[in-house]
Amino acid sequence: MRRAHEQRRGGVRRLAGVTLIFLAVLGGCDRRPPAAVRIGAPLPALQVQSLDGTTVNLDRFRGKVVVFNVWAVWCRPCREEMPSLERLSAQLDPDHFAVVGLSVDRDRYLVDEFLRRYRIRFPIYLDPDRRVATQLGVKVFPETLLVAADGTLQARIIGARAWDRPAVRALLARLYRDGHFGSGQAQRALSPSMQSG
Repeated sequence: MRRAHEQRRGGVRRLAGVTLIFLAVLGGCDRRPPAAVRIGAPLPALQVQSLDGTTVNLDRFRGKVVVFNVWAVWCRPCREEMPSLERLSAQLDPDHFAVVGLSVDRDRYLVDEFLRRYRIRFPIYLDPDRRVATQLGVKVFPETLLVAADGTLQARIIGARAWDRPAVRALLARLYRDGHFGSGQAQRALSPSMQSG
């Protein structure tokens, strides 16, 4: 009889423990992550870390069309597309365009080593806790956001691309001139099937 009582008591304790865990998890459901920035919406004010650890406000690129690449050293497609982003950066007029990288790596020294090794010179910032990537709704790497000079998101490109093609430069020039893309324009110009050439 005593044994049966102890078993019931142990079962009640387990049930109470599971219930407490369930309630704690359920209580956290009210804290939804911020919604992803939608096409045509302005990017929120974003602060990131530079490689030297200082905080930088990304509003400094306002007035330019920005190719904003979210990547990681451990991501093979990210590493493979970096040289084409560097070439694109060198081909663009810095008064009107910027290529900017946001690494989600936790080890700033690993990022710095990668950038030196492959001679990547465009601005790279750090988001080790993925706070900014989450704010932007980035879930897959690499993801590149094309941002108009007025700070509105114009396209999301998921996956690696060859960024240094003439078609990409023409697309970015159109974005600078018009301030927006036509429906599907960016996706067609940057489709994976058109990566080379």
